[in-house]
Amino acid sequence: MTLNHIALQNLRRRPGKTLFLVLTFAFIVATISALTILALGMKEDLQQSLTEYGANVVVSPRTEQLNLSYGGLSVSSVEYEVKKLDSSTVKIISKQVGETVTIAPKVIGSIQSPEKLYMIVGVDFDQELKIKPWWKIDGKVPKENEIVLGSQLAMSANLHIGDIMHFGKAKYPVIGILAETGGSEDQGVFATIDTARSLTGITTEWSLIELNTQDTAQTAAQLAPVLPEANVTEVTQLVQGSKDSVERFASFSWTISIAMGLIGALVIIVTLAGNVNDRARELGVLRAIGFRQNHILNLFGREALIISLTGSLLGYIIGIFVPLIVGPLLGYNSFIFSTHLGLGSALVAASLLVGMVAMIYPAWRTLKLDLQDVLKFI
Repeated sequence: MTLNHIALQNLRRRPGKTLFLVLTFAFIVATISALTILALGMKEDLQQSLTEYGANVVVSPRTEQLNLSYGGLSVSSVEYEVKKLDSSTVKIISKQVGETVTIAPKVIGSIQSPEKLYMIVGVDFDQELKIKPWWKIDGKVPKENEIVLGSQLAMSANLHIGDIMHFGKAKYPVIGILAETGGSEDQGVFATIDTARSLTGITTEWSLIELNTQDTAQTAAQLAPVLPEANVTEVTQLVQGSKDSVERFASFSWTISIAMGLIGALVIIVTLAGNVNDRARELGVLRAIGFRQNHILNLFGREALIISLTGSLLGYIIGIFVPLIVGPLLGYNSFIFSTHLGLGSALVAASLLVGMVAMIYPAWRTLKLDLQDVLKFI
């Protein structure tokens, strides 16, 4: 009979204690893994939200304003100098933030036609559609000297795809209608950047630059020093509440995980240590029939290994499935099954360490007693 068989037989003779220890390991590992995976998933969902909500950092010209007050009566600010962003701004931003950030520069101006004053917006449509996935164009994306109209503008002017708009002596075919967004875009005339420059007379400067980044604070901090003549603003109001909630939950999960780990480790150590002390008679019998100290320590180590490995693996399996059930209940439907091997390996390794120390150290102390003292327990 091998030591493995003896270890298994010892565990079978004590089904109550064995089951208690296995379930204790499972509960602790399941709780820690579930909370950690939930926190990580909520952070990923938040980052995805930042991407889906479009621009979250805006670089705009710094406008000089004058606040007036007469006789204690405040008057609205008067803008007396409106600047544009320098032509090199896009290159500076690209150099600072790298390729992972979507940069969408704009040229915004106006042009007077015989009928009315139109707002002209020149954009890079490839970047704009990345940063604003909710934009839906009925028709085609415009090329040079072609335009797309906002939905309300097209309706009020009774314009349709295929119609021609006259600006000055030039003709611009309408090749698309932007679906209603509920914003100022519904009143705009959209064109390529070069077309907008020719219409507005803005030759090299930029009116506005929008960015989409996963780390808004870091991006804003990088750009502010290198763009002293511009306003760099974070636009995260839509997800700020969610961000605060996620951060609070992450802190809560880490606190609970640490507390559970410490309390669980203490319970396991006390239980296993008591289990070893209760088996002093068994230790005396094993020594009496010729087992060496290293054999006995090896035997107890195998028992600890079986208990901790079984419990931690069971808890880890439960822990990776719990977020799939709890996530939607918390309003996060984007959770997908993932093994999280790094987290699982760390929890299993920690469980094995706790189990081995809790079982072997008391056994080693008992075996350090004189053989005659150990035999008294027989």
